[in-house]
Amino acid sequence: MRALRSDGQTLRLVADAATPEPPPGEALVQPSRVLLTPADVQGIGRGVPFVGTLGHLFVGVVRSVNLPADSSNALASRRSLVGRRVVASPVVACGQCDMCRSGLSSHCRTRQVPGLWGRDGACAELVAMPVANLHPLPDSLDDDRAVFAPIVAAAAHTANMLRAENRQYVSVLGDSPLALLTAQALARQNRSVRVLSADANAARLCEQWGIKHRPTDEPGRRQDQDAVVDCTGSATGLRLAMQLARPRAVIMLKSVLADAPFPAGRPFPTDAAGWSESLDLTPVVTNELRIIGSRDGPLPAAIDLLATGQIDVDPLAHRRFKLDQGPAAADAAANSAHLAVLVEDLGPRPGLARAA
Repeated sequence: MRALRSDGQTLRLVADAATPEPPPGEALVQPSRVLLTPADVQGIGRGVPFVGTLGHLFVGVVRSVNLPADSSNALASRRSLVGRRVVASPVVACGQCDMCRSGLSSHCRTRQVPGLWGRDGACAELVAMPVANLHPLPDSLDDDRAVFAPIVAAAAHTANMLRAENRQYVSVLGDSPLALLTAQALARQNRSVRVLSADANAARLCEQWGIKHRPTDEPGRRQDQDAVVDCTGSATGLRLAMQLARPRAVIMLKSVLADAPFPAGRPFPTDAAGWSESLDLTPVVTNELRIIGSRDGPLPAAIDLLATGQIDVDPLAHRRFKLDQGPAAADAAANSAHLAVLVEDLGPRPGLARAA
C-alpha cells in the first residue's frame, strides 16, 4: 500500500509499505482525511527522528476489527464500528501502568501517538488503531470538519479549565489552528477574549468570527490580564505571557517548545537537556503567577461542538493535497503561513502502477 514515511531524516512516498495487521483489541481503518501539522514534521532530520508513517490526526472508515471471542461486553460492542466513519483520539495508552489504572490514561507512562511516537500514523491507505480510541461520527459532520475534532477537544478543554466567564480579561497568544480554536472556545464564555498574533490570516479569521485581536507587538505590558493562554510553543511566548499577566493571574501553556529535543508524543524526560536556562521566571514568584499545562480533551464533546456549528473550522483548511503529493503536503505543513494542511484521496488504487 502507499504510505508517506519518514526514515528519521527524509520523507518519501512508499508504494509498497506493509499492510498493517491489527493485534487483538485494534481495528483496521481506511483514512479519508489527514490533518498534517508542524508537529508531524518538526522532528525529521533534527535529531529526534520518528521512523514510520506520518499523520496523527485523521478521519476514516473502519474496515475490520480484531476482537477475541472472550472480549468484555464493552469491547465487544465496538464491533458495530465496522463500516462507520470515525475520528481517532491520538493518544494510545497501555491500560496497565499506574497512570492508566488511576484514570489518567492520557498520561500513560508508555503512551504512543501514531505518526509521532511509537506507531505508524494515518498518511497511508490503511492504519491500525485501538478500538477504544475510535469515536463514531454523525452523518451531519463531514470529514473536512471532523478531522479537526482532536484540536477542538483541546481548545474546549482549555475553556473548561479556565472557566473564562469568571475572568474579565483573557488573551490567547499564537496563530495556529489550536490558538484560533482556543480563542473561539473561550469567546463562547467571554466576549472580551482577544488574540495576539503577528499573522494577517489569523487577524482576518478573528474579524470573521467576531473575536478581538491585536498584533503581538502592539499591546502594552501593563500586567492587566486575568489569564493568558500561550499557544506559541516558544520561550518568547511564555515571556510575553508573564509580561501581560496581572499578579495572581493564570498562564496556561498549550503547546510544547517547537525545538524541544524530545518527540511530541513521548512523556517528557525530566533528566534530559531541554529545560530553558535563558528564561527568567522571576515574575512567576514576584507576581505569584500560576502556570498550568493543558493538553487534550474529550472527543465526544468536540464532535458535538462541530456537528452543531458551535465551533467554526471551515476557513482553516488553506491547502489540500492528495496522498501522492505527500512530501509536498509535509513541506506545506512545516510552513507557518498555512493554517492547516489536509491530505485526501488516500484510498487504495488497485491496478495502477505506483512509483515511490
